Amino acid sequence: MAVAQGSCPNCGAPIEFGLGASLAKICEYCRATVVRSDRGLENLGIVADLADTPSLIAVGDEGALSGRPFRVFGRVQLDHGQGPWDEYYVAFDHGRSWGWLAFAEGRWHVTEHVAGPTAPPYASLRLEQDIPLGPHGVFRVTEIKTGRVTSAEGELPGATRPGTERYYADLFGRDNAFGTLDFGDGRSPVEVFLGFVFEETRMQVSALGPRSARKVQTSVIACPNCGGELPRLSGERAERLGCPYCGAVSDIATQRIVSQQEAARAGTDIPMGGKAELGGASYVCIAYVRRRSDFEGERYRWEEYLVWAASVGFRWLVKDPETGWSWVTPVNPAEIDLRGMPDHVRWHNRSFLLRNRNVAEVEYVLGEVYWKCEVGERTRVSDLIEGGEVLSREESPGEVRWSHSAKVPWSVLAQAFGLDPDGPGKPVTPSGSAGGAGCGSSLFYLLVLGLILVFVMMNSYSAFPLGVIVGGASRGGGVYFGGK
Repeated sequence: MAVAQGSCPNCGAPIEFGLGASLAKICEYCRATVVRSDRGLENLGIVADLADTPSLIAVGDEGALSGRPFRVFGRVQLDHGQGPWDEYYVAFDHGRSWGWLAFAEGRWHVTEHVAGPTAPPYASLRLEQDIPLGPHGVFRVTEIKTGRVTSAEGELPGATRPGTERYYADLFGRDNAFGTLDFGDGRSPVEVFLGFVFEETRMQVSALGPRSARKVQTSVIACPNCGGELPRLSGERAERLGCPYCGAVSDIATQRIVSQQEAARAGTDIPMGGKAELGGASYVCIAYVRRRSDFEGERYRWEEYLVWAASVGFRWLVKDPETGWSWVTPVNPAEIDLRGMPDHVRWHNRSFLLRNRNVAEVEYVLGEVYWKCEVGERTRVSDLIEGGEVLSREESPGEVRWSHSAKVPWSVLAQAFGLDPDGPGKPVTPSGSAGGAGCGSSLFYLLVLGLILVFVMMNSYSAFPLGVIVGGASRGGGVYFGGK
């Protein structure tokens, strides 16, 4: 039943609002932003057509998050210069409350408006600043950016004109807590949205809303440069594509070429589409990234393989030419004691000491990646080590991320992916002899890897915010594990 209705002031078509919290609706016929008030319906302007962004949900869908029912009423598309991303306006508990859902950097987030907590001014924020939010706890700033509203559909809780800049900061708290400080256009009071990061398996969705033809046919991705088709390995979860035929790196949503690189490599140690059972999860290898860093006059390269499992999301396998293979997982930045930075940090009652700091640059991309990656992308990286394990901090403009890596022998990975243990993936030690453990120890290391995966899944995080802005779709990726 509609809570309000009328005629579009732009084209005269019928307009209905289904949720009491909604103040605006995009006309289905002329795409005018229609705002309701005591004076009736007002037209704020025409929104552009929606970009066909990767998305697992749509306006009109219904579902449940950990048993809590929700319905998707609207979608906002934002862009901070590298391509659009989506925020979904949802009603919970049959319309008794509302919030936002988003999928960003390979992780799901949900937030709801929280009244009461105060926050510092936008201009005073800095990365990794700790902000107390009253009874909700202390949150750490991980992203400070602006996003321009490019398009929308359905209903929305606010009256935002097309093209408006939104100022926001993303925050993490302990135990998978997530938040966004939404400063609007910079002239309105800050709004606080809090929630959590969650695994995809906690959400069930009934696909009741309309999908575009491209979304219905999700089995392949076509390169906009050469037309070559690639199997879509991660469903509607990837942001950019490195074409194995022509080498172009393109934005999947806008079909825009963002980088050119040499033609496809002869092969990778782990093939794209390769599958493995690791730690009780079924992974598929969806991307390969080569990075480099200059250190004391020498150029150093390493390789990163992005793998995805429906039950846990994205993980990385990194091949370092000096130290071998490592398994990389995200770390909740709010759970790291930074008081000793930059020399050391503490995490899970362990001290990690600074090993090196460098600038890492992307040289080559193949396959599907979940962030706005391009050749030449540069990030500042710090590696801190303890007992053979590494905590890595990656910082790009306005954003910081942490990850943890633990070594895993090639023999274990070869067995899991069904590859030759003496093949090209086998690292070579500086002395020239083959490195890695023998096949006889593979079962032991599989057990160890399984324990590591269980530990990380229990302690890892994932990220999320127009009334809220999820700064998703901006960055992600592996880390630098240079042996120097």
